[in-house]
Amino acid sequence: MMEVVNCWNIRLVNCVIICLVLYIQSAFAQEGFLSIQCCAVANFTERRTNLSWISDGTWFPENQSCISRPVYKSAHYERARSFSSDIGHKWCYSLPTRKDHDYLVRGTFLSVKQEKTLPHSSFVVLIGVTPIATVKSSDELKVEGIFRATRSYTNFCLLKKKGNPCISKVELRPINSDYLKREPSEILKLVHRVDAGNKVAEIRYPYDQYDRIWRPASNLESQVTRTQPSIIKQVFARKHSLLPPAFVLRTALTHPERLDFLHEDLDTGYYTYSLFLYFLEPNDSVQAGERVFYIYINNEKRLKVDILASGSRYLDVVLNFRANRFVNLTMIKASKLSQLGPICNGYEILKTLPRVKETAIEEVDIMANVKKELLQQNKNNEIWKSWSGDPCLPLPWPGLTCDRVNGTSVITQIDLSSGGLSGPSPPSIQKLMHLRKLNISNNGSSGTNSLFTSSFTYSPRYLSSSIHISNKLSRSIKEYNITTDKGMADVKQNSSSTHKLVIGAAVGTALLVILAIVFSVVCLFKRRVTAWPKFLMRNYSITRRAAAKRKILDWPARLSIALGAARGLLYLHTFSERCLIHRDVKSSNILLDQSMCAKVADFGFSKYASQEGDSGTSLEVRGTAGYLDPEYYSTQRLSAKSDVFSFGVVLLEILTGREPLNINKPRNEWSLVEWAKPLIRSSRVEEIVDPAIKGGYHGEALWRVVEVALACTETYSTYRPCMADIVRELEDALIIENNASEYLKSLDSFGGSNRFSIERSIVLPPIKSQTEPSSLLSIPTPPQPR
Repeated sequence: MMEVVNCWNIRLVNCVIICLVLYIQSAFAQEGFLSIQCCAVANFTERRTNLSWISDGTWFPENQSCISRPVYKSAHYERARSFSSDIGHKWCYSLPTRKDHDYLVRGTFLSVKQEKTLPHSSFVVLIGVTPIATVKSSDELKVEGIFRATRSYTNFCLLKKKGNPCISKVELRPINSDYLKREPSEILKLVHRVDAGNKVAEIRYPYDQYDRIWRPASNLESQVTRTQPSIIKQVFARKHSLLPPAFVLRTALTHPERLDFLHEDLDTGYYTYSLFLYFLEPNDSVQAGERVFYIYINNEKRLKVDILASGSRYLDVVLNFRANRFVNLTMIKASKLSQLGPICNGYEILKTLPRVKETAIEEVDIMANVKKELLQQNKNNEIWKSWSGDPCLPLPWPGLTCDRVNGTSVITQIDLSSGGLSGPSPPSIQKLMHLRKLNISNNGSSGTNSLFTSSFTYSPRYLSSSIHISNKLSRSIKEYNITTDKGMADVKQNSSSTHKLVIGAAVGTALLVILAIVFSVVCLFKRRVTAWPKFLMRNYSITRRAAAKRKILDWPARLSIALGAARGLLYLHTFSERCLIHRDVKSSNILLDQSMCAKVADFGFSKYASQEGDSGTSLEVRGTAGYLDPEYYSTQRLSAKSDVFSFGVVLLEILTGREPLNINKPRNEWSLVEWAKPLIRSSRVEEIVDPAIKGGYHGEALWRVVEVALACTETYSTYRPCMADIVRELEDALIIENNASEYLKSLDSFGGSNRFSIERSIVLPPIKSQTEPSSLLSIPTPPQPR
């Protein structure tokens, strides 16, 4: 009798331990869970799991597309939403997520083949814009993926291929595990999740804290062994990174010789998969080396396993493999090394999918506001109501055109024409940095389409080319006449309804795009700008400022101006879409504001650099005499190095205070470049320095600028530096100049300073062979044709 009591006590203790483990796992597991029942009449709580479910009315409030299907041997009905529209092609559930956190998302799809009113359909399931599965209306299945959130929400979408997409449930679960530790930028699509020792029913929440669904194994020839609850408790106390639920570890499949698991339902084509294997040694008496076995994947030996060799009774293994249509997982006893056969508690097979980069988050958020603003006055517009998910990928919304900029999709055109647009145009459109065309014609709107006003606050961002607005302009804009004798801004009338606004500006750390009518503008500001016409009228060109207030432009100011202009040209030459060549770089096109901030202006001659396949020949040479690249003039072949030559002339102007071309001087001094270069090569720099700055510069800083100017004005473009190198040299020169006092103290301790000495000998090396590069300060040989 006592033995029976003890036996019952042991069983009771074991049950308490298992229940305690389950409670710890699921106590707070539902926090962050989102369970959506499509077309649900009301929110409800599921009895079996105690999970709270909500209706998808927040995402899709109309219930005309709902279908119901009776549940077998039950009075309940399963409900699903069918998306039917001749306009839209994508429907998305925007799910709340936390950036850089991992999630499991699962969609449940009902078979609607018995619904005679619904045609057969097929559609693609996407996480974000990454396709993870194709579903047919005849399929009844669950599609599940594991991903790392990249923003505060993630779209779970259905992309129409044929017929009407249909979905029953959407589930989102935060998952604190190391599934994505190796490749966080990938998405793992579930293929199989098997509880190897279970032959009865599937396991999920609350037994699995992450609500993973573990299906029973179909292997009936092997033996099932059970693990003592005390061992399971020890495993959970160690907090392993990859851990199945306690119910999966409670049972294991074992065989004296081998275990085989065959799956013949993988996707057609060779794809990469990740295999997660879970092992727990159930026998307390087994020692390391007594259970050793090999793992084979499709008859390829991949790993030798000795569970206890790691010092723990639990072991998880991750293996990657490529397969086509099937995978054969085999575990074979190592006959000479092992006394016991292989064992397995469970495993997961997940398909590895590279994540497709989504549209820039700024563009997505702006278009969400545009949609909201449009529907406020146009609630019945089916086109704008169909806008869902990512505006550009995998297909752009109806009426949108997108392009790739620096590897990211951006919106470049919006067509709102003939859409019955009423009320004002959505003001958020003006925030789209890359928008080039907006068509709001044929709407019959009596209201004003005042997208852009003459005074607004704008955050500087990007360089943009031209924007065309196909509609009558707001009268307030048409009457706004911007003129100035400072050479910064002017408005030219091209037609009765189209103007061209050209604003002198600069390029650098931030860019201002003024979205008004048709324009070309690049601007550098470190703050937001309000009432921009008045601001620009306070600017001067570098030459006019120098002429009016020569004493203000000391050497540090000139050096700072040169660096600002160089950074502007660098941005143009490295523009993400395509290199832009100014073609008319000169001192009068470098504007200064009241803070002496330099702005590159006048892009009337600017042109894109030639690409592969282009002739590279310019139809007409453009530029200003004295600044014009001689190689460009003679060959008519334009490159970014043409701007470099012109910038070199500007540097010489800054150094000498002389004009680039003056025919009133002796013949050998007409050209600033031809006059200065021989003097620099012979180290007679004192003779070319502007008398107004003599004694006010640091010799080393000045020499760096001189060397840059000399290199920029090389006859052959091959030997000229790029703007990136020029910016680095000028930055170094400015650092030396600004830290001159500390620099002088260090030199004085060694016996003197060279602040007012600019003597530097330049030794011209002998002419080298054509295979050797020449020095920047030597006379180069012409580049050889290819």
